[in-house]
Amino acid sequence: MKNKPMEKPDAQIAASPDATACDVLERHTDATIDKSTTYCMYCPKLCRFSCPAAEAESRETVTPWALMRLLKLVNDGTVEPSEEVAETFYHCMGCRRCQTWCNHENDVPYAMWTARESMRELGFLPDPLRGLDREFLQYNSAFGEAPEIPAVHGFEVDEVFDPDSTIIYMPDPELRYFSPKSVVRVGILLEMFHGSKVRLETRRNATGFGDSGFPLLSSGNRSAYEDYRARFEDAFAGADLIITDNAQLVAEYRDGASFGRKGPLEVMHIIEFLAERVEMIEPRVDLSGDAIMLHDSCFVGRHLNLYEQTRTLLEALCGRPMDEFSTNRANAPCCGAAGEYHRIAPEASERLASNRVEQMRREGGEKIVCGSAMCVRALNRVSDTDVALDVVDLVCRAFEL
Repeated sequence: MKNKPMEKPDAQIAASPDATACDVLERHTDATIDKSTTYCMYCPKLCRFSCPAAEAESRETVTPWALMRLLKLVNDGTVEPSEEVAETFYHCMGCRRCQTWCNHENDVPYAMWTARESMRELGFLPDPLRGLDREFLQYNSAFGEAPEIPAVHGFEVDEVFDPDSTIIYMPDPELRYFSPKSVVRVGILLEMFHGSKVRLETRRNATGFGDSGFPLLSSGNRSAYEDYRARFEDAFAGADLIITDNAQLVAEYRDGASFGRKGPLEVMHIIEFLAERVEMIEPRVDLSGDAIMLHDSCFVGRHLNLYEQTRTLLEALCGRPMDEFSTNRANAPCCGAAGEYHRIAPEASERLASNRVEQMRREGGEKIVCGSAMCVRALNRVSDTDVALDVVDLVCRAFEL
């Protein structure tokens, strides 16, 4: 690689003005990435069919093989970093579906997120992402200031949570911002299953954390993410447990996930929490006749491996096994929402969501239940009516909350 001076970085990033492209790329290329990109370089594209981006965009450039090959060529100095190269690395949702079919279990999302960090440090950031982290750091969320949390069944939010509890509920940012009434419903639900009120931690009254920081990581701003994560951990240092429906947050604190490392906080997905207490589930509403199909969300499934817990919980709610897609579990396609893909390629992202909705109708379903509020929003965005709901919604519905 030529010792090319670094371009002026985006104003939102701090980088050494003396760094070169060679320095940056070498610093971000570890043994795992070097090995996986080498393997991908000489593989005959066996994972192409598994990639949702390649399916939605119908082009070889964004197949897992092509993305990894491009990263290898950039790291080897054959291809110079550029705006076009950087933008290409964002055509990955981080869904890990390609890894399901890879004999070497190459972690393409890990490599792509690292590539984004390199490109960002070199000053290359796709236009749709400019300003994202500035807004995120202003509001501790990618969605701006949070709306008020309305009362449910006459209960105000402060009535159903205990500010002194060491058990925390932190809502998924998509649920918090686009279905704020669900926060109170979940508070009531958790008191039922925990036996006492838990503490709510979210963005309220222009203070607090509305997200785990994952958008910073997805947009390549590792430095800002690490600072944010440190503040996040300090704020919750006294907690015994964080319960959340945000699968990305859980994945960030689990070893073995593409973006995770074990930290000082104990984080549990609400599906795990409820599945462990499945004997307490006595639904007040009969859901057995509803034609609801289970969509295995990427982070709940391939990242956290909560396939069995999800099915155990839903079977207890519905009194029968949940209706399944013909492509399910580790082979479930992505809805196209994660990894900032909807900002980068909105039409392709929505095509993936539409494909899943159409598949549901072909296979006899009327509704889709997901483990992620992000998937719910993506699927409903392309439907005339709300065709999707998340697991939390279904639990609340079963208990008339």
